[in-house]
Amino acid sequence: MSGIIQKIALLGREFTIQTEYISGPDGKIRTLAYDGGRLVTKREIDLDPSDETDGLIDDRIREHHQQITERLYKRAAKLHATKRVLSERPMVEKPPAPPPAAVAKGRPRPTVEVGSRLETAIATRQALGPFSLAFARPAPATAEEYETLLETAEKSIDGIMKTPIYDCIRIDEQLTFIAIRGQLATWRLSGNDAEVAAEIWPNIERFAHHLQQINDRSELVEFDHELLTWAISVLGRDSVSDELIEGLQDLAGRDAELDRLLADPGKISQHGLLEAVLGLLDRTLV
Repeated sequence: MSGIIQKIALLGREFTIQTEYISGPDGKIRTLAYDGGRLVTKREIDLDPSDETDGLIDDRIREHHQQITERLYKRAAKLHATKRVLSERPMVEKPPAPPPAAVAKGRPRPTVEVGSRLETAIATRQALGPFSLAFARPAPATAEEYETLLETAEKSIDGIMKTPIYDCIRIDEQLTFIAIRGQLATWRLSGNDAEVAAEIWPNIERFAHHLQQINDRSELVEFDHELLTWAISVLGRDSVSDELIEGLQDLAGRDAELDRLLADPGKISQHGLLEAVLGLLDRTLV
């Protein structure tokens, strides 16, 4: 058995779960989950060299595949139950002030320890996320669109390279930013030539897709789920509060729609924010 491919129905959509053995000096078992054609999660485990026999590999493939599939089912059931409960509650636009001694009910807000790996991962996403969201897209259709996007990419990279977190990201990612910045300088020297732009764009697009994998890092996966679940519990009983907006800032760079809402907090409606948070939780099942 070289791997497992299974289709499952969750929340009215079809997911494809694929588990395979990756051979090499550092053998791995990798599971990928797709929603339609969109990759929604990736999980890998390293293999001990003593496990790398045909029978043991097959057992580990089946075990890892089952674990991820069960987690998907559990998260989907939890999300379905949350949506059902919230749909039965009326929206509260102006909740009454709680008594002074009242204790807040519901889930506590997830905490981030200063100096922790989690804090660094959040800061990395906040710095690199907007780049990945803006440029993980197909090539533009016209020379004018190329020029606009490459100018925007140039400004974005310049801004990222000036942030303190830039020195904390992986060396290969720093080098890629430097390489792309050099290619953009060449494009400038060419007089913003469209052919040169078309050669550069695939590098930008691939790197943007790569940076989206920041969200799959172990320290962020569970935190994101806890934060989204907390936000839903707050929105289910209260209107949009300053604490809620502050908490959701830890997801900046994670989702384009949520970033758009958080950019103008004064115009956020309770219903609109709830839909955005539910949608994002729906796409982070694992």
